Amino acid sequence: MANSSNEKSVHLKTNNFQRVRELSRKQQGVLSLALLERMKPNYQLFAQVTEFPQDYNLDNIVNSLWEKLLVKGAKVNFSILEEKIESLTPDELDFDMYGVYPAIYFCTGLLTYINGELSEDEYDSVAIAKISQGCIVHLIEYQAGETELDNESIREHELMAAEMSVLTELLDWLSITRLKDLDLKAIRTKALDIVFADGVTNIGIELEG
Repeated sequence: MANSSNEKSVHLKTNNFQRVRELSRKQQGVLSLALLERMKPNYQLFAQVTEFPQDYNLDNIVNSLWEKLLVKGAKVNFSILEEKIESLTPDELDFDMYGVYPAIYFCTGLLTYINGELSEDEYDSVAIAKISQGCIVHLIEYQAGETELDNESIREHELMAAEMSVLTELLDWLSITRLKDLDLKAIRTKALDIVFADGVTNIGIELEG
């Protein structure tokens, strides 16, 4: 039975990544930004707790990425956004707390998304999904301490199971939705409804309010 469950988990993950690759470029962008939105509160909590300097408005940066993706004629200077995000990225050596890592994963995700928009060679349709899952794996292993975990234990962890469920639901929605029939607000609202249906981030942090 364990082997059957393990094979099912592997198949689901592989199948989901294949489904992402089969989406249109715009659909892939919506999925990636939705997953980044699910990670964003991790960063915001870290910045709030540590009073990490916010030289730029993070929400404005994310808003710009949505607009560039979905609003015809929207202009965004990705190189400038890249510089802003780099300045907002903490250095793990400066903080003796776990929260710095999810913050770094989020910033890495933003930079990866932007790099993909800047260069076709850097574009990877499943990159953001992998970064979000990597953030979860890091937490699971951190909490396990000295205990060694096999891949099956990680895949069956409740946080990873929830991540797979969110990814599947995003894919199901995108596969039957004509994005060109919806405006930015409608698309973003639906995407956020899906990723925050449980009221938590990818690593289980509850949303404020």
